Amino acid sequence: MVAWIHDEGMAQGDRVRQEDDYGVFELPPELDAGDLLLVLADGMGGEHAGARASALTVRDFIETYDAVPAATVPERLERTLAHVNQRMALEVASDPERLEGMGCTVLAVVLAEEGLYWISVGDSPLWLWRRGRVRRLNQDHAYRSILAARVSAGEISAADATRHPDRNALVSAITGEDIELVDLPSQPYPLKCGDQILLASDGLLTLSESEIAASLTGAYGKAPCRQLLAAVEARRHPHQDNMTVLWARAANRSSESRWRRLGARAPLPLLALLMILLAVGGAWWWLSP
Repeated sequence: MVAWIHDEGMAQGDRVRQEDDYGVFELPPELDAGDLLLVLADGMGGEHAGARASALTVRDFIETYDAVPAATVPERLERTLAHVNQRMALEVASDPERLEGMGCTVLAVVLAEEGLYWISVGDSPLWLWRRGRVRRLNQDHAYRSILAARVSAGEISAADATRHPDRNALVSAITGEDIELVDLPSQPYPLKCGDQILLASDGLLTLSESEIAASLTGAYGKAPCRQLLAAVEARRHPHQDNMTVLWARAANRSSESRWRRLGARAPLPLLALLMILLAVGGAWWWLSP
């Protein structure tokens, strides 16, 4: 079992309400399904429906993950997501007049000794920081990803894609209906010593990936979420969305133990020198008249 260090933070931005929600849960070792579960949801639906959807999703995901029967972590994530979506359908059906259109994104990450697992629906990004750079790992289920593909194919210009009114519209979300797109790798993503993991709602996209990487590089182990949120708030974007950030990395137990072992071996060269001097001294004593 790996020890994980984590940090969390939220900010409302320029919105009248906070529609993000999150949860972090240390998994019981006897479950044998990972060490740490992080879940983030970004609500939609207007009024209080968005906040209700994200809170419901986070709560149900955490409660269901360690209860659903499954042989592997990806299977457990998939079954948990199906249960959460069914629960959303029941919630909408309980008050269809007020809750019609309610839904949210979801990004759930499981950190384990063998690596990183995730399942995601929507546009909440999952980044890996490694050696000063960040790389997005999960798919972007917003229309901007389709526009980017059209730009690459030469169908539209980059300027047209940037100005498209629906570029931030979701093409997949948790609404209680059939889920259009789900990102669920079948194998864990291997992690290396020093890697950092960052989950966020799309409000953090006010910052570029290079700016996010710089913040994580400069705040390694020192409240990185607070530094990221402060960087966004410093921009004073007039339509700043809600922001939620979850960060984690493995504790450096292995490197610390190696350092202690190296320290224990440090006196050996001195002892060897002393033995050589004694041997030379003894030989001189025998050979001297």
